[in-house]
Amino acid sequence: MLASGYLVRRVNIRQLMPFEGTRAFSENALGVHKGLFAKFKDLVRKEFDLPMLAKVFPTGTILRSVVMEEEGATSFGRQMGSYPILVGIPLRVPQRTLLDTVVVDHGMRSLTGLPVPIEVNLLPVATLAWVPGVGRKRAGQIAAKRPFSNLAEFRAVAGPTPVDPCLSFSFKSPSAR
Repeated sequence: MLASGYLVRRVNIRQLMPFEGTRAFSENALGVHKGLFAKFKDLVRKEFDLPMLAKVFPTGTILRSVVMEEEGATSFGRQMGSYPILVGIPLRVPQRTLLDTVVVDHGMRSLTGLPVPIEVNLLPVATLAWVPGVGRKRAGQIAAKRPFSNLAEFRAVAGPTPVDPCLSFSFKSPSAR
């Protein structure tokens, strides 16, 4: 399927739930094959779901109007629609906040995104590390050289990233604008 060029957001894998009085219930072998099922599910997640999500939502894709559902050290939200993808944002974002995000990483069933614009001068170091190509060590170097006035200054420390068009070099906190 991956080589065919078709795009599928995810494969749902289900186990049979046998009901009393059915043949499946009386001949239930679910526990016997539990290990095989777990291996199969893990294989599908790693070999199909993860690479397919990278095709459907490439790094740098902007997801408009993500509604935050859960606030935490990593906050989670989704776009409106049927069966929307889950986006984790490595920042505390209040519930019901509506924001645009850019895809920076892929999980087996979800994405990691950063708010657009990416406020390079204001993000915590741990969040800067999620900018593709930056990582933890370079995030510390970036933080030490802030503030940046423009993309060229940022690239001198970080190098180019697939999310360069989403970077912002503001000096004011977003709430102060």
